[in-house]
Amino acid sequence: MTEYRGRWSAIKGPLIVLSVIIALVLTIYLFIPKGFFTYFFIALLLAFTPLAYSGLVLKIKIDENKLVVVRPFTRTTVRFEDVALCAMHCVEEGSYLIYAFVKQRYSKGYTVKGVKPKLPFDEVIKMSLDKEDINLDINFSRAKKVPLSFVENSEELKDRFMMEVGKYHVKIMENKD
Repeated sequence: MTEYRGRWSAIKGPLIVLSVIIALVLTIYLFIPKGFFTYFFIALLLAFTPLAYSGLVLKIKIDENKLVVVRPFTRTTVRFEDVALCAMHCVEEGSYLIYAFVKQRYSKGYTVKGVKPKLPFDEVIKMSLDKEDINLDINFSRAKKVPLSFVENSEELKDRFMMEVGKYHVKIMENKD
């Protein structure tokens, strides 16, 4: 498995924000008299924790079958054979975020999570490979996000991710014909 380490400049900001939030919560809890407003402000501060946590990417591992995004307490796995569509958001030169739309089990087979209408998995892949006018309603919040800009050598990782997904798309299309 190839490992891409997280960049310190990308980890530093969210780590500082999480530390400040935890320090504020502890200060409010320990030194302010208990009451409704104390717990209300603690809840408000804790609401920002998931936003800061999503920016903590320690490393991304990739092999021939899957990509794993490693955060301090969680891991997100994207299996290449499950990816139907990829959308890339280029924040600036060298900073990428990939949205991977993966298959999900449905009563009649497999569909693609975050894509409407509910088309079969193979049909969505065929539409994406034919490069025809794709008329789909895509919900980006349902996609698996791969934050490539938070690791070193993100350009190399992006190329490898797209190449591995392309290999599985070609295999699926060969089996279909």
